[in-house]
Amino acid sequence: MTYSGSNYRGSASVPGGDGGGARVAPAAAGGPTRRGLIGSAVGLVASLAAAGGGAAVWSTAHGANDDLDRAFDLGDIEDRPEKTTGAMNVVVLGSDARKEGDDARSDTCIVMHVNEAGTEAYGVSIPRDMWVPIPEEPDAKYAEYTGTEAKFNAAYSWGGANLTVRTIEELTGVRIDHVVEIDFDGLVEVVDALGGVEMNVQHADADAYYDESGVTSIHPPYRYFEAGPNLLNGEEALDYVRQRKQYARGDFDRMRHQQELIKAIMDSAVTADVVTSQSKLTAFIESVSDAVKVDTEFNAVETGIEFMHLRSDDIVFMTMPTVGGGPSGVAVDEELAPSLWEALKDDTVGEWVEANPEAAGQADTEE
Repeated sequence: MTYSGSNYRGSASVPGGDGGGARVAPAAAGGPTRRGLIGSAVGLVASLAAAGGGAAVWSTAHGANDDLDRAFDLGDIEDRPEKTTGAMNVVVLGSDARKEGDDARSDTCIVMHVNEAGTEAYGVSIPRDMWVPIPEEPDAKYAEYTGTEAKFNAAYSWGGANLTVRTIEELTGVRIDHVVEIDFDGLVEVVDALGGVEMNVQHADADAYYDESGVTSIHPPYRYFEAGPNLLNGEEALDYVRQRKQYARGDFDRMRHQQELIKAIMDSAVTADVVTSQSKLTAFIESVSDAVKVDTEFNAVETGIEFMHLRSDDIVFMTMPTVGGGPSGVAVDEELAPSLWEALKDDTVGEWVEANPEAAGQADTEE
């Protein structure tokens, strides 16, 4: 079921120290000096609580931060790239695991980058089917498969979040500061706690599924989504952003829809209806806490305070430059991708976007 709403705007579609900005309070001795995730729902709501949500909501935010499942220790990863700037890079993963111990896939991977000044934020989606080298990892669950080339999402299937981070770091040379894994089932509760999210549904345009009036899900119960503005509940939103076969650009359109959902969640979290309701804020905080796993150094409350001024329109989303090729049909664009990763390392992503507006999906973005 769908409901009318306002148009979505802003997503792109494409084949440490003192002094404020993006800096946060120092970590414990021996740990990183940067924490958190721009766009983290927990961090965002923590900032709202600090801004006027009341003592009860503020207490709930701290409690949620304390209760986060800190499942990943990036300190276990060896031979990592050096960190040369105060910018922050966070890997956001989407997992379809149903229960602890199950094999899971991660069809969503976004590298979120916040510049050192805390004034710019970028999200770079990595295609799941891109053919890449997967590092050898003796401690991986399926160690016998590692040390070869495969689809990017094989890294998660074989060795979880840590092998995914290793794969990204060896592919790009970019140091990853944090990892946040979002459980797909938990995401449903997050969206429902907000009362739904507004998304602009794209009609099916693949030859075998073409329907200019909307798109029908290929998953039970085969929901129909009318093209245009919709208010979607949690199950509907997750269903919509999982679709790819109905679109001419396949997984690239699906990645764009996932980017749009992140922005829609951020937009919904700062509406007056949520901000002024202690019960809704509390439900949102608690649902996010249940939906995510993070690394041992992640601090959602401090991050929320530091980035409380950033909103969805401050994030530029793009997809890692690729070309056709490789056994999967998707390969790294060896001309454009290296310059993007250098920009992340040097904290000059804004300059890269200006120099490569088409590759960054900004050539036809409305001002």
